[in-house]
Amino acid sequence: MRQWTGLGVLAAFALALAAGAAQALDEGKLKTLQAAAPAPTATLPADARTVKFAKMVVQLKPEPWAFLRNKDTLADDRLLSAQDGQKALIPGLFAQIFDEEMKRATGKAGAAGLFATEAPPIPELLAAVDITGMQGRFCKSCGLILSSGRWEGAVVMTAHWEVYSVAERRVVVSADIAGGANAPPKGIAGDPGILVGDAFRDIVRRLIASEDFRRVVTAPAAVAAASPSPASLGPLTLTAARPKPGIAQASASVAVVFSPDGSGSGFLVSDDGYLITNHHVVGAAKVVRLKWSDGSESVGEVLRSDPRRDVALIRTSPGRPALGLRHTTAQQGETVFAIGSPLGAQFQNTMSKGIVSALRNQQGMAFIQSDVMVNHGSSGGPLLDETGRVIGLTASGQTINGAPVGINFFIPIDDALKTLNLTAAPDAPVRQADRKP
Repeated sequence: MRQWTGLGVLAAFALALAAGAAQALDEGKLKTLQAAAPAPTATLPADARTVKFAKMVVQLKPEPWAFLRNKDTLADDRLLSAQDGQKALIPGLFAQIFDEEMKRATGKAGAAGLFATEAPPIPELLAAVDITGMQGRFCKSCGLILSSGRWEGAVVMTAHWEVYSVAERRVVVSADIAGGANAPPKGIAGDPGILVGDAFRDIVRRLIASEDFRRVVTAPAAVAAASPSPASLGPLTLTAARPKPGIAQASASVAVVFSPDGSGSGFLVSDDGYLITNHHVVGAAKVVRLKWSDGSESVGEVLRSDPRRDVALIRTSPGRPALGLRHTTAQQGETVFAIGSPLGAQFQNTMSKGIVSALRNQQGMAFIQSDVMVNHGSSGGPLLDETGRVIGLTASGQTINGAPVGINFFIPIDDALKTLNLTAAPDAPVRQADRKP
């Protein structure tokens, strides 16, 4: 027993020495961190294909990511954890940076944010990024006797990019990009964390300048995938046997939809197990996973999908009541409710309330505009009237600095049915109890 105890002590001591050596190595490397010269603003032809930032994944190693020194406070030098680095990576900010650089590259400024009055263009290509590595150095008033109150430093970043063609239903660009940013010569007066965004901006510029990316976005628009269009598959009649849920019960008919491309929302339109969602939620998947409000899960088969109108039909096992469908036109000013899973399954079946702000037309397609709150993960969820009947499904929303601004767009339910070649049976009565929340 004593022998094993002694060996355990020696092992623990050796591990402590190894950890101390690793920390010293990390600190020494990060103390001198410097990024390469920044990439110039990339340029693309004005008629380049539309690319939308769709997804961000972060896979930082569980080791210190940055060195911090603040001479103003005489604080001890310290290493920042990978968890701190994770918090510095904000998907909404990165999406904004990507959009800004694409607009600069093509010269397409366009109206945005509060001045956007139409649905955004239908994206031809979707971009996703996996942040695989990040290192940083932040030093305040370093090398000075008197305080400057400014930060110097650098952030370097590595990322794996994939660009997905909506029409071809496949990844058309796969690229590993490294970049970074250094603080300006006079330092940073405010939050030095802006270097993280600057480093990502550099990576975006390098992606846009890459040969593969330029080849894809400057090529002629791709023809839709060879799979048959929903209209060619023959009409499919939906059933509506039981009374339909009112607003208070509607969430039971809405599911989180998980596919290899991410997650969104979907809702039952037929008592025999048919759901509608967005095409961009299911992507090229033939099978998806569904999670319901009661915590149960089921498998769904993607039967029909249309990338241009961004709608898809899923079939799962029956057993839950479908939502009622309203076939009259939405009216400006009427009260509406949206149900979805903003920011993922953690906030499944969130309901928000708003009004119909306007009826819009973009590229020959109708949209309902509303100020009802939606976020990433709400895509494909239903837009309901006060009785709980579906008038549309969530398509997209405008943001400023990654924050929603109350300008959101929904596909009218009759347009979705027509595109998918679905015939709705006459609605069963809506439950009288709890017609309004």
